[in-house]
Amino acid sequence: MPLRQFEVINHPVRMRIFQSLHHTRLSINQLARLLPDVPRPSLYRHMHRLLAAGVVEVVATRTVHGIEERLYPAVSDLIDPDEVYRPGGLESFADHVAIYGTVVAQELARYVLARGAPDLNNIAARDHVFYATDEEFLHLRETIYELLASIEQQPPAPGRSLRRLFLMAHPMLSAMVQATDDGKEHDG
Repeated sequence: MPLRQFEVINHPVRMRIFQSLHHTRLSINQLARLLPDVPRPSLYRHMHRLLAAGVVEVVATRTVHGIEERLYPAVSDLIDPDEVYRPGGLESFADHVAIYGTVVAQELARYVLARGAPDLNNIAARDHVFYATDEEFLHLRETIYELLASIEQQPPAPGRSLRRLFLMAHPMLSAMVQATDDGKEHDG
């Protein structure tokens, strides 16, 4: 089911909650330990908004010290394209991309600081710039997606850590500006 109301995630704290719940199930107490800078009342308020929008859901409950805790995962579907093309959707999508990427980069920075060392064998941060036709790019993208889909099927096991590979690819704005400028007539 495509993700609707994705713009509810377009808040730095809600994005952090959403990403913290990606491919896992956590309680509010566990989230509070993971996000110690977010006051608990704020955490509850943001979780309520995410639940109401269907971005996270309750999948289980457990009793801890006589109190029922709910376990929440993020709904991990792609954004519904219809949401992007509704009025204001393109702007919401642009905000989403900016906030999502920022939060991923901040998570990497927090990981490095928590480790006390860069841990260069276990992180990847590279920017690849290349020329490709639309067809060549689609082939590259689908090849990467197929490879990732196969590795995502691996179950947890000793020695395996939950990892994130965040890919973002787009035509460079500088190439668009250059193409526009090259198409102009130049006065001699």
